[in-house]
Amino acid sequence: MNNLMNRAKFVLNGEDGASNVEIIVWISVVLVLATALFIFKDKIVGFLGKAGGTVDKLQVK
Repeated sequence: MNNLMNRAKFVLNGEDGASNVEIIVWISVVLVLATALFIFKDKIVGFLGKAGGTVDKLQVK
């Protein structure tokens, strides 16, 4: 366990380690968003279709 902590400290040291962690965080965020959009795609499309129909029904003077 101590070896793992030392390795983590080494990775986070310096500019190179920080950029690696930043890249991992960005990739994780993008994957979570892509997964959420993929799972809820039918509901999102339905919502946008219903909203478009509602806007089309509005009367503008």
